[in-house]
Amino acid sequence: MSNRVPDRNSKTSGVRNMHIKSTVTFVLWMISAILWADPVIVTPKLPAEISFPPGETVCYAAKFLQMHIRAATGKNLAIIPESEAEKYAERIWIGNTRFSAQNLGEIRFQPEELLIQSVDSDLILCGEITPKGIDRGTLFAVYEYLERALGIRWFFADISALYPDGLGTVIPVGMELKLSGWNIRTYPRCRQREGGVSYYYEPVEIQKKWHPVLRFGSSLPYRNANHTQINWYHLYHETHPEYFAKDRTGRVSFNHRLPHRNYICPNASGLLEQMLENIAAADAGCPPENAWGPCPPEKNYVYFAFNDGMTLQKTCHCSICERLLQPEAPEAGQASELVFDFVTRYARAVGTCRPERSLVTLAFHHYRKPPVQCDIPENLNVIYVTKLMHYANDPATWNAETAYIRDWAYLLKNNPDRLRIWLNIVHPMQYVSRVPCFYPNLFQKWLRANLQYSDAYFINGLNPYLKRLDESARRKTLATYPMVWLQSRLLWNPDTEVEALLADYTANLYGPAGKTMFRLFQLLTERWEKCPMPSDADEENFIHTVRFPQAAAAEVEALFEQAVREASEDDMARRRVEFCYSALWRPFAAESEAWHQKRKVE
Repeated sequence: MSNRVPDRNSKTSGVRNMHIKSTVTFVLWMISAILWADPVIVTPKLPAEISFPPGETVCYAAKFLQMHIRAATGKNLAIIPESEAEKYAERIWIGNTRFSAQNLGEIRFQPEELLIQSVDSDLILCGEITPKGIDRGTLFAVYEYLERALGIRWFFADISALYPDGLGTVIPVGMELKLSGWNIRTYPRCRQREGGVSYYYEPVEIQKKWHPVLRFGSSLPYRNANHTQINWYHLYHETHPEYFAKDRTGRVSFNHRLPHRNYICPNASGLLEQMLENIAAADAGCPPENAWGPCPPEKNYVYFAFNDGMTLQKTCHCSICERLLQPEAPEAGQASELVFDFVTRYARAVGTCRPERSLVTLAFHHYRKPPVQCDIPENLNVIYVTKLMHYANDPATWNAETAYIRDWAYLLKNNPDRLRIWLNIVHPMQYVSRVPCFYPNLFQKWLRANLQYSDAYFINGLNPYLKRLDESARRKTLATYPMVWLQSRLLWNPDTEVEALLADYTANLYGPAGKTMFRLFQLLTERWEKCPMPSDADEENFIHTVRFPQAAAAEVEALFEQAVREASEDDMARRRVEFCYSALWRPFAAESEAWHQKRKVE
């Protein structure tokens, strides 16, 4: 028992303490009210992997959203785990949260599908998660919301080492954040949307950051086949010279200067056995170094493609191969029977050894045309490599290419999983001219015509003269006009109106000069799409006399001058117009002037 005497002032002290507590509570409440005034971004307890950028999780999407909301609205939204979300009145839920599951129920998402859904004062941004735990759908939902809600655009890569800062990204300022009233679900019509610029020329920063922003990606389980024998010269030219292509006398002539330009003999003794041994070694964890170039075997797939540059003359002409070649046939089918005789044997052998595996190969160059004499096995997938797709306004080119694709689809049992289309648009003008190559309506027409046969597209290149430019010039050129951005939008939805997309691009990027730049790009489109080049035309002469004669070139020049005047009081718009002119048009204008001057002298 305590003998402590009560303090006569204890009652007064208690009242004072209660007052202090109330004051503190009120202050804390006021602080919390201030803190809770803005919405918060809520991440799931177990964030899924995004994988592209590699190794990133949903937290990457949340930080990306936070950064861009701050830039557009001035609000710095906190990122919190869902365990702390109850005390906040307005929340943006990112990814596979409990709140999303409770309010949306079980949703069967399409591959890479995104969802933007309001629930009272909350907003859900989520999407399809693959069986491997990849959450590209959420990342795409974030991008889609930022574009629709805040008017943000990513027209080309903004990497200060490559481009003037800020030219490719449009972020309006002073925007209001809207969380209510959203109900959007959309998914890509094309399951593979890769390339866009060129897989050769873009640094890691662009591939990781920019391509996903444009919604490039793929939900298909296997990669593109590529030239798998590029290192076989180093591996076997001394120990097994018989593996390589021969002339009609049976002699092998190696290209020592360009080792990757050596080609195999598909009927060489021991060749198929060597390939199967290499697969077995890879499965055992000790593969021959670089035996498949960029395409090593995977759990369910093996890849094969002859080296690039294999013409009829460079194809093997041993006695067995010679009988299968058809030199009098159209170029697209001269080696089809030879190549697919081997490929089908290889696919069957792979299926016998590993029934769960399929073989992925290319239909390319002089073996694009489907074979007639080969029975295509069920475990063979084909990637059709187009020729001159950007010249498909020529009826002969269009009819031939679409016929080959249709026939391949038939041979592959009309299974879109087994047929991809590689849009090869880097030849032959890469060696001839720096003329702008702009064909958005033709690209859309192509997608619409062939989507019934394949919904997977890989774009190799953008401009046909890429290889003629150094690295810096290539990237600058690619950044100057909207072909890549248009491709990304049309691969997502081929029915999107091209004119509306172009208007969006020019209005947002060029501001007061937007309408003039719109007319300029329309003119570039017309000069390309409405001037089909005959197959027997002299290309350089055709470019400067038909596609862009002096009058047309002068019209483009005048539009650029007008755009600069209109953008004179808008520093960013003016810089963008000048950048486009210097990188896209000026090199060709100089080329055109020199060409015509030379003709005058002659």
